Amino acid sequence: MLKKSPNSKYYRNKADKLFMSQFHGEPCEICKTTIGTCGHHVIGKSRSKALRLDIRNIIVVCNQHHCFGNEMAPHSVNSLAVERFLEWFRTTHPERHAWIVENERIERRYTFKQAYENMVNGRDAWE
Repeated sequence: MLKKSPNSKYYRNKADKLFMSQFHGEPCEICKTTIGTCGHHVIGKSRSKALRLDIRNIIVVCNQHHCFGNEMAPHSVNSLAVERFLEWFRTTHPERHAWIVENERIERRYTFKQAYENMVNGRDAWE
């Protein structure tokens, strides 16, 4: 049964859902609205297992600044909006940007089940 595997899709989804829930309703870091906000992974989940559940890899954005904006949005269909977002992140959060670039390829040896259980118990996912 897939559910019993500690790195199964079941535990990955539970860990992701719990981790990302903390960002809903927080102010957008760009426009400060709290309507429709969520956490955006600066380094995508598929690119880095280690940074997938790391708060330093998350920026809170509203729907407009996440997907639908033509001025600045990391998931916009407008490539200029994506570039503007990346430049904004580099200049607004230079320390975080440097840390993410430096640590993008690190490996954390945890399972998604361990990460989920750590978060349920009030610890960081990777402890």
